[in-house]
Amino acid sequence: MIGMPITVPQGSTPGSEPTSENDKKQNKVREEYPLSFAEAAAFLRELADTLEKGSKIEMGLSQQQIQLAPDEPITLEITYREDAKKKKMEVELEIKEHFGSAGKGAGRPTLKPVE
Repeated sequence: MIGMPITVPQGSTPGSEPTSENDKKQNKVREEYPLSFAEAAAFLRELADTLEKGSKIEMGLSQQQIQLAPDEPITLEITYREDAKKKKMEVELEIKEHFGSAGKGAGRPTLKPVE
């Protein structure tokens, strides 16, 4: 499996979020990046191309280089919230490197562009 480096867009800086003691024990890192539509789309295209090629994911995250050889299935979680002040949709991909075999996914939701 060939590695493909995925880069966070130039000029973006991660949002700060305190790391809990539990996260430190699990070697967990979380960063949020404020991105323009174009930057977010470019990042997602890079990630999509890497996944489609079956390549190893390589990325600089929180001052460390991470490498992940992803396996299927990938979990896609979509959450939608609406209140009087705003609407919010969260899209989360869970990409894992399994240390054993994993089953195939059941498909994906479809996107319909709004015209």
